[in-house]
Parts: sequence; structure tokens; C-alpha cells
Amino acid sequence: MKINDVKKIALFGAGTMGPGLAQVFALAGFQVAMYSRKQETLDKALSVIKTNLTTLVQKGALPPSASVEQMLARIIPTQSIEEAGKEADFVIESIIEKLDEKKKLYESLDEICPERTIFTSNTSYLNIFKVMPERRLGKTAIAHWFAPPHVIPLVEVVKGEKTNQETVTFIVDLLKSVNKVPIVMEKFVPGFCINRLLRIIGREVFFQLDNGYITADQLDLAVKASIIPRAMVLGFVQRYDFTGLDLSERNLQNEGFLEPPIDNAPKSLVERVARGELGVKSGKGFYDYSDRKLEDILKDRDEKLMDVFENVKDLIYKRI
Repeated sequence: MKINDVKKIALFGAGTMGPGLAQVFALAGFQVAMYSRKQETLDKALSVIKTNLTTLVQKGALPPSASVEQMLARIIPTQSIEEAGKEADFVIESIIEKLDEKKKLYESLDEICPERTIFTSNTSYLNIFKVMPERRLGKTAIAHWFAPPHVIPLVEVVKGEKTNQETVTFIVDLLKSVNKVPIVMEKFVPGFCINRLLRIIGREVFFQLDNGYITADQLDLAVKASIIPRAMVLGFVQRYDFTGLDLSERNLQNEGFLEPPIDNAPKSLVERVARGELGVKSGKGFYDYSDRKLEDILKDRDEKLMDVFENVKDLIYKRI
């Protein structure tokens, strides 16, 4: 199947990630059937997409003449799995992170979707290849997006043992056509690339916070003023070439370095959760957001992220 053959994209899940996923493909001119069990979820998703598109126009990312209503018209909300999956060329599964629920959906779609359908899952860590019907495995891959998906370029494309190369090539080409940056993982590992890195970094973050070595705002300032902008040029691996592999090897032998313990219940995290301080969605986490509406907080985040990616786009897109 060629990209020009794609007439219908079926998105299952209209919650946190769904609106941005639908928006990306609608903006690129594709028809998107967006499924959710609840009408209120669909209504909220369409409202979020409308706000996002308006922000893009305001930021100059879309021409002033762009019709938000026309782009919204490409997204067809539905509470029917059959209506969404019928004649779908490309499926994006982004429902709850429970393997049994995904299995039920895949089994239903196996009966509904045509043989040509390419299946992808937006799971963050689950091995969906274990529950996908056998006959669909060749045309199945994980395509893991990052929030907010309409702003963050990266999508991790993860092969299953039986995923054929034609499927991977098609998914990569489709993602590039909607201005995303796909990377390919040659085989499945829980958490894939980025979430595995973030888990290790998070262990050190909570170690330093829990033990009073640094405050949250100072730690954030430190990384913003050093490793994050540097990584835009060198990434994580090439940095070793500039540090010197011999020095890096010696650093790992430093017996005086205090390694963080494996602690999956860090105090600074667990206590906040217990108090109901869940982050942006509750109005308070490590920072206080209670003086602003959630919509305003998300809009401010998106606008700043758009500015960042606009400034570094040459460093990203010239590599793919």
C-alpha cells in the first residue's frame, strides 16, 4: 500500500492522546474516524482539537486563511467500533493501557477491517504482539507518540517478531508525510527507547530530591541550561565521542560515585500523590498551577514547545 492509497484512518481512543493524533492526520488532509465509547469524550476531544488548531493559526504555523472548520470536518466522531474500523486503511489504537482491553478491540477489528489494514498501537510499554490475532502480525507495529502529539515530532516505531519490512517502511513514510520524526526499534523491549531512558533519569531525579541535595526548580534550571540544549546537537551517544571514550570508561570505575538505589516508591513522588497533588491536571504537583485554567496552562506549554521545535527543526529533520 502507498500513502496515496490511504483513504481512511481509524483512531481508537479519544482521551489524552487522541485529539492530537486525530489533529495531525486531519491537518495533513486525511479522513479520520475517531472512536470513543463515551459521547462526552468525543465532544471534549473535538473542543480540544478546535482550540489547538486556533492556536496554530495564531502562532503562524497555519496560514490565516486556513479553515479550522474544514479541518475539523475531516474528523468523524463515532461510538461504533464497526463504523470506525470499516474500510480503514490505517489503524491507530490509543485506548486504556490494559492488555485485555486491547485484545478485545483487536479481535473485533480483525472481523471488521479489510486485509490491507495496517495496525499500530500507541502503547507506552505493553507487548501488544502477544494479543494481536496471528494473521494480522505481519501488518502490525507499535507507533508510540509523545504528548502533546500534535507538537512533539518523535514517534517510536517498534517491530514485532513477525512484522514485515513493508509494514515498517509504510509506517515510517506515512509518519514523515505528516511531518513527524519516526525512529525504528529493531525489536520489542518494554518502555522502548525514551521511556527507558526517562525511567533511569527519574530514579536519579527522585534520589536527589528525596535526599535534599537540590530543589525541583534548581534541578530543572540545571538541565535546561546544560544537557538538554547540548543534546540537540550531540544526542546522548555522540556526546561520548566528544567527552572521550577513555575518560568515560574511567568515570564508570569511580568508586566514590554514589549510585541511586532502586526505589520505585520515591518519597517526593508518593507523598504528593497521597495528597492528591497529581500535577497539571489537579492544579498542583512539584509546581503550583492553581492560579490558571488547565486550557491556558496547556496552551502556554504548546506555544513554548512550538517555538523550541521551530528553532531546532534543522537539527532534527536533516537527520531523517
